[in-house]
Amino acid sequence: MKKLCKTLICLCMSSIILFNVPVLAIDKVPPISVKVNDNYIIMDTEPIMMNDTVYVPLRSIANALSAEVLWDGDTHKITINEADNKIELSTDSNIVDINGEQYELEIVPPVVDDRTMVPIRFFAEGMNCTVDWKKKVYTVKILRENLVVPATSLLNRGYTDEDLILLAKIITAEVNYISFDAKIAVANVVINRKNSPEFPSTIKGVIYDKTYCVQFPPAHKASFAEKEPTTDCIIAAKMALEGVNNIDKCLFFNHRPFKSKSKDFYKKIDTEYFYY
Repeated sequence: MKKLCKTLICLCMSSIILFNVPVLAIDKVPPISVKVNDNYIIMDTEPIMMNDTVYVPLRSIANALSAEVLWDGDTHKITINEADNKIELSTDSNIVDINGEQYELEIVPPVVDDRTMVPIRFFAEGMNCTVDWKKKVYTVKILRENLVVPATSLLNRGYTDEDLILLAKIITAEVNYISFDAKIAVANVVINRKNSPEFPSTIKGVIYDKTYCVQFPPAHKASFAEKEPTTDCIIAAKMALEGVNNIDKCLFFNHRPFKSKSKDFYKKIDTEYFYY
């Protein structure tokens, strides 16, 4: 009898542990995209936002604008040459020279991962570009006539802004009022399904899928078409699309346990249970 009681206690403890796996909170850092003449651009260091200003790696954006970058290690001076434009700056000073005129940056250009970061609007406008900040999708859009972006700078992002907003809408509809981690997790269920041969191969196809039954009921309500995704859900969707994953290859989630899939259980995040 004692042995039986011990066994039952162990089983209960195992269940408690199983359904309460500790989850490390994910930092909310929206990935920033850069487009030049409607081409997404490769950044060799992630762009960052500081004091409402987007900073990007200087060499990456200069390459995309077909500019030459020269580095003087002795003086820490950087020179950018492009057609009739010449920009000179230093990693030791916040003074920038553009075609012989001096300007003062808010801060000395920061160095991240051995890359000099520059305020993208200031730099691009100094090279005769127009710059627009698409806040909803966290994208800097740069335009300049007659510029052909080098093939080596082109990024195949793998998703569209329409995919991003649709994914953010279903996250908003499903789990808007629980944690950011749960939002990331639900986004990854959709992405994992898109990448699985068992489901449609697009974000839209997965969200509206009803091959066996309606998979995401909120998507089939009339109000869904007009639903505005929240900022947090857009950030969660973009982070997931850029590779942040906290549920491995899970394909299912529910607000209560699936008895038929107990062996496929992965983890619980807030009120949601995630399964392979």
